[in-house]
Amino acid sequence: MNFNNKEKHIWEASKKTELPVPPDKDAVWMRLVQEIEIYENKSNSYKAKVKKSRWVTWLDIGPKIKAVLALSFMIVLLSPLAYDLYYTKKLYTNTAQKETLLLPDGTKVMLNSESIITYNRNYNIDNRSVNLIGEAYFIVNKGNLPFNIHTSYGEVSVLGTSFNVRSRDEGFEVGVNEGKVQVLNGHSKIYLTKDQFIDVKVDFMEKDISQITMDKYPDWINQKFYCNQTTLGELCLEVERTFDIQIKFLDPNIKKLTVSGSIEASNLNNVLHTISLLTKQEFKLEGDICTIL
Repeated sequence: MNFNNKEKHIWEASKKTELPVPPDKDAVWMRLVQEIEIYENKSNSYKAKVKKSRWVTWLDIGPKIKAVLALSFMIVLLSPLAYDLYYTKKLYTNTAQKETLLLPDGTKVMLNSESIITYNRNYNIDNRSVNLIGEAYFIVNKGNLPFNIHTSYGEVSVLGTSFNVRSRDEGFEVGVNEGKVQVLNGHSKIYLTKDQFIDVKVDFMEKDISQITMDKYPDWINQKFYCNQTTLGELCLEVERTFDIQIKFLDPNIKKLTVSGSIEASNLNNVLHTISLLTKQEFKLEGDICTIL
């Protein structure tokens, strides 16, 4: 990315600003006004205006001071943005895209489609914390610091293990392949061990813990859709994410149909034909739009 001189000045100045708490804008304004008053008092051309009023208006300010004022406020406003850009690292995936990330401690993260993971530059120095929106599979290296995943549903904590986390609008899932995982929020704290998982809509309790019955978990890494009384609406959301298509329903009530079983997800046509057989509903695929009839 190429910057002009002014942009370079803003960038360098924003990096030097004490972060993460930006200065109070009202205090900055008052401090700048005071500096302007001092400057204007020294200028004969503006002396009368300054004496007449306690406050300096925008029209009373000379062009050079306006430029300084504008630049100062740009630095103040850009400080949180500069902090995010400099101190936070982010990986995201689009529809029909998967990515693999190796964190500084050697932890491997496989990110499913339409997902975002962020972490601080101090990762593996004073923390091993990440934020997740969407779904990811983690193979966590053992370390002295606990590995924490923050989601909108709660926090997942481990020292070293292999597990999957899904945090989407339609629900929250945590499943463990190796090791032990702690899952907590403001209401509950549970522990999951090998071959255990939870799949809930909102909150979770110990009674929600189930055994993983599928041969290979999680299904999305192994190009499958595993359904257990899954509504057709939820399944189709995963199909849309995986194959970058749009699915429409002529009858919205069809979304409530439930599906159970394992569907091979390596090929879109195979997925649609299997869904058709399981639900006894026909479909029409035109370009990237599929209509369930």
